[in-house]
Amino acid sequence: MKFFIEVIDEILDYLVKEDNFMVSSHVNPDGDNIGSSLAMYRFLQKIDKNVEYVLDDEYPSSLEFLRDDSKLVSNKSEIKNYTLIALDSGDYNRICVDENILKNANKIICIDHHHTNSEYADLAYVDVNESSTCQMVFNILTRFDERFGEDIICEKIATPLYTGLVTDTGNFQYSNADASSLIMASNLLDRGAKKEEIIENVFQKNSISYYRILGHVLNNMELVDNKIAVGTVYNKDLEDYDIKYDDIDSITPYTRDIDGVELGIFVKEKEPGVVKLSFRSKSYVDCTQLSRVFGGGGHIRAAGATVLDKTVEQVKELVIKEARKFI
Repeated sequence: MKFFIEVIDEILDYLVKEDNFMVSSHVNPDGDNIGSSLAMYRFLQKIDKNVEYVLDDEYPSSLEFLRDDSKLVSNKSEIKNYTLIALDSGDYNRICVDENILKNANKIICIDHHHTNSEYADLAYVDVNESSTCQMVFNILTRFDERFGEDIICEKIATPLYTGLVTDTGNFQYSNADASSLIMASNLLDRGAKKEEIIENVFQKNSISYYRILGHVLNNMELVDNKIAVGTVYNKDLEDYDIKYDDIDSITPYTRDIDGVELGIFVKEKEPGVVKLSFRSKSYVDCTQLSRVFGGGGHIRAAGATVLDKTVEQVKELVIKEARKFI
């Protein structure tokens, strides 16, 4: 954090000075996306700013508990002369708001930890070494405490921040979880983060439909050269197992966690002609490089991309061909 104090202070000065804000994040919401957005939204409310949380997508059911009384608007904001704060969004085109909201913003502030950040913002705090965007928001808020002498992180802010931290670190299993992540977790628990509620909702509340489709994916897992595992879900599978597209992302790590496998690939058909790829690696494959082949991005050990106008079979053939080059 010490290397970014100057940019954090620049962002804080701007947030204190300006009055109108919109907060958003990337398409296909996840724990870090929602946790960082809600924490920033509630922080701005606490310092008496006019702010709206805009996200034109569905919440995963496992994260609905975080919303509480927060008002989520879908591209129908009435705020004028606003600054858009894009959290956890490495690319301008993945910000989950209408194009008019993007174009009409006076300024865009980006807070993000993706290696593939495209540097689109007017003011940016991008640190690829942080575990999560939630950890970066935590850095901003603790710096606010230092500068303004106010204990700003309450339970309503601590809980979404802790959620984003545990989801992006795989409950502290992944290599991006370091000492600073554990210190942050301890701090948030002291501030009232509801750990038990988070764990129950995020990790212990899967539907029976989820386990049935998980069994289907595992039963049909493909091994390539004993180093690559590919799991597949078709749009028809979602209908057959009565589950939402956004509720199966947590299947992705199962593709990686097979003994001897270095790279896991999860292929999801959202609808005909729209296929999402998720990549996870263990030790040496750079998932960001693989995802870029398909116009995506992310982190070294976890990345993704969306492929349009191709069938699942066509996408799988292409991705396996490219993935072999990284093994």
